[in-house]
Amino acid sequence: MSHIAIKDIYAGMPDAKDEINTKQADKFFASFVIPPALPIDELLNGTKFIVSGYKGVGKTSVLYYLQDRIRTQDSSACTSFIYFKSDFEEVKKSNMESVALKLTSLIDLSGDIQPNKVEYLHIWRWVIFKQIVDDSETYSNNLFEEDENWEKFVKTVNRISFSSENKRAISLSSLCVEMQVSPSSGISVSGKALLERVSKSENAFRKLINIVDECERLFKKLKRTDIPYYIFIDEMEAYYGDSDLFKRDLELIRDLLFTVHRINGFGQVHIIAATRNEITYAMDRFIQTRELNKILDGFSVHINWSYSNTTSYEHPIIKVLMKRIAVANQGREPMFEDWFPRKIYGKDTIHYILDNSWHKPRDIVRLLTAAQNDSLHCTDTVFTQATFDALKKEYSRKSLAEIRQELQSLYTSDEIEIIIRLLRGGPGIVTPEDIRKRAQKGSIARQLWDERHEEILEDLYRVGFWGNVKRSKSGYLWRWNHKGDTGVLVVDGWELAIHSALCSELSINYKDRSFYEN
Repeated sequence: MSHIAIKDIYAGMPDAKDEINTKQADKFFASFVIPPALPIDELLNGTKFIVSGYKGVGKTSVLYYLQDRIRTQDSSACTSFIYFKSDFEEVKKSNMESVALKLTSLIDLSGDIQPNKVEYLHIWRWVIFKQIVDDSETYSNNLFEEDENWEKFVKTVNRISFSSENKRAISLSSLCVEMQVSPSSGISVSGKALLERVSKSENAFRKLINIVDECERLFKKLKRTDIPYYIFIDEMEAYYGDSDLFKRDLELIRDLLFTVHRINGFGQVHIIAATRNEITYAMDRFIQTRELNKILDGFSVHINWSYSNTTSYEHPIIKVLMKRIAVANQGREPMFEDWFPRKIYGKDTIHYILDNSWHKPRDIVRLLTAAQNDSLHCTDTVFTQATFDALKKEYSRKSLAEIRQELQSLYTSDEIEIIIRLLRGGPGIVTPEDIRKRAQKGSIARQLWDERHEEILEDLYRVGFWGNVKRSKSGYLWRWNHKGDTGVLVVDGWELAIHSALCSELSINYKDRSFYEN
């Protein structure tokens, strides 16, 4: 029996970035488990450079693990991060959009801005070149040989700036202001002077294009030192709310991936990016991807925690759980039986934990956090049936919250709420027709279901809201996306089974506990 209380277990945090920023790096790396079949060497040598997966599978964790491994192997290595969500706030992205519209029109042979055709390629190239210059300065200019080409490269990169403070540089913010004024905007006579500036600004935009092209020409000539150099890109998020902003963010992410592929091809730096599966699906659905699939198919690795024996102590998700306990036990490996009962609700405990998860490390964080937040059992030194009874509601609520977040790349918040209301308080196993009947005739819910039910069925299956089940006299046959069963089935007796971890928060009714035997 353990003498460590549940509240003292290292639960971690839902976001690996927060764990690192709150100075828990030692515990984070001590509890890290490498995802099965993840080709670490291919990511480090540049053969692969995109880490993909669903929300919560540990993409950011993998990036931090790679960074730590690089630094451990060579203490002189240079690593840096670009965070799409936090480094590029709304103002900066709006500036990029305005400038990109004009750049696209200049690059296009017709000279006109084409509908649904906006390219951020030149801007992203400059952003990464600027990151390289800044990283080199941070590392005492030891990343590249300081020859004539390097000096020219630095000067050329610094001829462009996001702000207007540097009067010697072309300011994206200033160009943005000029772009937002047009003859059709109905400005007053006092704005004529500004309009005149806009008509003359084409030279500035052409100059910006030429500067970026010159940066690339010089970059390819640079000579690297033997110091390892990696840039990691994370937080590539887009949310389905404002349609224009949503599509803009998807286009920004698309062109950032194109740019990463291009610059990696020069062999001067290793850039590794993390992408969410739902963002990839959103790009395919809502914007022109321009053969981005070739890059994703050729250079991405997918994080998958599936394991053929779901009741084994060796399951990687169970390893994540036990490693977190080991951190509180000063690194001594605990026995599963010392911490958990043999069965929960009459089911093997390992089987129960895995069936109430999506086989993601974040599920374990959520499980431990929910147990620690229970004032009645958080001081217990073992998990019991009562512990799982107490944590069920919070675990279910937070699980549904994450499903909602995953769907925000494909649906508005109102649409997500409509879908959930159609299922709340109903049975755990349903058919598409059952769901439709719950939507009142003439209602927004009925309209949404009739118009998009095929997408809804597939999207909710993919993110793990529900799986498939086929019931027969001999028992239940199950299919789950996180177990490798791709694509929802709604024919030949297949029904939809709402994930057992969501049942508490959704007030799901079920007649038979064998519903959980999945």
